[in-house]
Amino acid sequence: MHKLRLSGLRAMIGLLFLLGASLNDGLAAARAGEYEGARRHFASFVRERPNDAGVAQATLWLARLESDPGTARELYLRVVARHGASPYADSALFEAASIDYAFGLYQQATTKLKQLLSLYPATPLLAETNYWLGVCYMILGDKSTAAVHFHEAQSRGAGSIWSLLAAKELEDIGDTTTTSATQGGYAVQVGSFIDRSRAERLLSEYRDKGRAGEIRQVTIAGRIYYRLWLGPFATQQEASTYAESLRAQGKAAMVVKR
Repeated sequence: MHKLRLSGLRAMIGLLFLLGASLNDGLAAARAGEYEGARRHFASFVRERPNDAGVAQATLWLARLESDPGTARELYLRVVARHGASPYADSALFEAASIDYAFGLYQQATTKLKQLLSLYPATPLLAETNYWLGVCYMILGDKSTAAVHFHEAQSRGAGSIWSLLAAKELEDIGDTTTTSATQGGYAVQVGSFIDRSRAERLLSEYRDKGRAGEIRQVTIAGRIYYRLWLGPFATQQEASTYAESLRAQGKAAMVVKR
């Protein structure tokens, strides 16, 4: 009897371990490009542990791996409806809006993007969301509202690709109140290299995160250096705030005048 109970306990522990590992296994498979395996792990996790906090993340990934846009949108909205307080809900709502936009459903995309700003005012997607709201309003023929969101994209995403894109949109619609991002007077230097390829690799990493930048070549004591500047930023305060956020992550950062 004792051996039977011990065997049953071990089996239960093993089952719990497998269930707990399935989410991490799904994430690992997705990152390795093993999408079918990832889908199986995520689906199993959602089915077997519907009340687990990880279901929001698993459902988000199921949506990303779904080939049918309609089903994907339904899964994204399920994350918002059932797990609205999770850290994945804002991304899910944004991606649902992206599907609407891709299919020309601009009014529906606008509604979802506005909902995102209302429900998640501190989302890291503020600049991107405002930019695409501006684009949607432009398509819908409301230039004045579009300009409001392009300005907000500039303000919320100083130094990012969304700020640069918003500035270009404002220039195209003749908004004279904008300060073009290309005219920003400050930047944040995050590295100085003898090897240009190192500066290019680091710039590529920041661009993948939506951050704009440039490589500046300088000659000091006969030696050429390649400095990576991120930005530009319209004010020294904006540049300082961003530099401080990088230093808080243990990264080198200093504000420079362009």
